Amino acid sequence: MLKIGISEINITPELGLRVAGMLNPPKAEGVKWPLFVRIFVFDDGISRAAIVIMDNLLIAPPLISELRQLMSLGTTLAPADIMITCTHTHRAPFLAALMDEEIDFGYLDFIKPRLVDGMAQAWAARQPARIKAGRIDAPGWTFNRRQVYKSERYGEQVGTQGPQAIPGFLHNEGPEDNELKVITIETLDGKCLGGMVNFACHTTVMGGEPVYSADFAGPLTELLSRQYGGIFAFLQGAAGNLWAINTTHTQDRLAKDYMGPDHAERMAKGLAKKAEQAIQNGKYILNERVRIQSEILCIPQRRPTTEQVKLARWYLEKVPVEIDQQEFTRQIYDHDYTFYNNDPVVQEWFARETIGMWEWQRRAGIREPFEIVEIQVIGVGDIAFTGYPGELFTEFGLITKAESPFRETLVIELANGWHGYIPTQQAFTHGGYETRLGYTSRLVPEAGDRMYETALKLLNFLAGK
Repeated sequence: MLKIGISEINITPELGLRVAGMLNPPKAEGVKWPLFVRIFVFDDGISRAAIVIMDNLLIAPPLISELRQLMSLGTTLAPADIMITCTHTHRAPFLAALMDEEIDFGYLDFIKPRLVDGMAQAWAARQPARIKAGRIDAPGWTFNRRQVYKSERYGEQVGTQGPQAIPGFLHNEGPEDNELKVITIETLDGKCLGGMVNFACHTTVMGGEPVYSADFAGPLTELLSRQYGGIFAFLQGAAGNLWAINTTHTQDRLAKDYMGPDHAERMAKGLAKKAEQAIQNGKYILNERVRIQSEILCIPQRRPTTEQVKLARWYLEKVPVEIDQQEFTRQIYDHDYTFYNNDPVVQEWFARETIGMWEWQRRAGIREPFEIVEIQVIGVGDIAFTGYPGELFTEFGLITKAESPFRETLVIELANGWHGYIPTQQAFTHGGYETRLGYTSRLVPEAGDRMYETALKLLNFLAGK
């Protein structure tokens, strides 16, 4: 008999810590939808697994092992039975070094005992339960943010987060994933214990506001908990190239219509309404077996060239004011754009990123710098939770779901660490922010294909195929 335990712990710290996700991060002056960790434990009497969902931007991979070890204490879970993932809100403290900021180890110390307590509560709360899974399309809430423009030099180039209503715009590079999946968990007599919502969209609706916030995932999970009872969590899908802004609109409408707490609430209400339909049409899982499988990959990093390092140093030392930013982007990056507007602040940041990657790799003392990347799949009946440790392009999420042998496959990015953006190989030919070399995008172009192929192999293995 399947037993499930769920817990929820508030991990919102005292005001005053910097919030991660954007340049020049502000210190939090308030709270708009607090930060939580939600933990789900699945136990079929033989095998056990846990999914830990944190309202945070991302977690540095070296921290995952320690957190798994701590949370497994007092349970019969092995550390490898635990998947730790983030909702990717850009309004939570730093758990990875990013954009010139260090890991906030004070915040890490703050959350550790709360994670342990949360796991203990979920473990103690295990009870006989059943799972229902549903899905529905929810168009109009997530959009591809990689706009392709005509380029005299390169043919077609991406200017990330660019406008569409201008001469030279050709098309969006890829699709969006409008599918919303909902997992509900209930007692054998039908009482709702909670559930999970899986949807792919950057949680950046709160913009640069100086607050702690779970972003649109906060009001979304609140609405579902009020309507059905129990504890609901948000599982971020493959959203590396998706966000909540429709760039067919003019620039002056974007901030008003798609950013801030009002739009976060609109988005939450819209997705909650769709979730209700998915729940109504949901079906119970066919068996209660829990299975876990993972594989470790060694994936190389890309290296900056000597010329790129030289240009980056020149840019930082000379601080050029009248420079043609697009032409310099072409010179150092061999593409037209990073973001569409080629902001000097972004150019300066990536100059530091170029030098930082060079220093990191130079000091590593190995011929080919590589990263240890974990792909993990947890099967519960005919549902598969598929964890990718990076900001996965939605094309990989779509193909994972399409080719999975499971009835329902939830694709979860930022699972068990963060290794930067995971673009498609085609995206590397177009340029844009998500492919420009730095700590945010550092693996070789074939990394996404290797991860997807490994995930599909694990899915087929767990399905007995």
